[in-house]
Amino acid sequence: MKCPFCGNEMSEGTLTSGRYIQWKAVDGETGKKQEYLLAKSYMGGAKMEGWLCPYCRKLVLDIPEL
Repeated sequence: MKCPFCGNEMSEGTLTSGRYIQWKAVDGETGKKQEYLLAKSYMGGAKMEGWLCPYCRKLVLDIPEL
């Protein structure tokens, strides 16, 4: 896959974590924190498949429906 940011070839792989992979964002206007659960595993080993660009250091992930 070509990187959408720099156009170089990306590497396919897996992002792994313990029990959850979670995104935490802060709304700049209100300062309110927003949390999104991206992947979970009840026995540990949550993972997401995606692409990594070693040139511009960007990660592209598809967020699954939970």
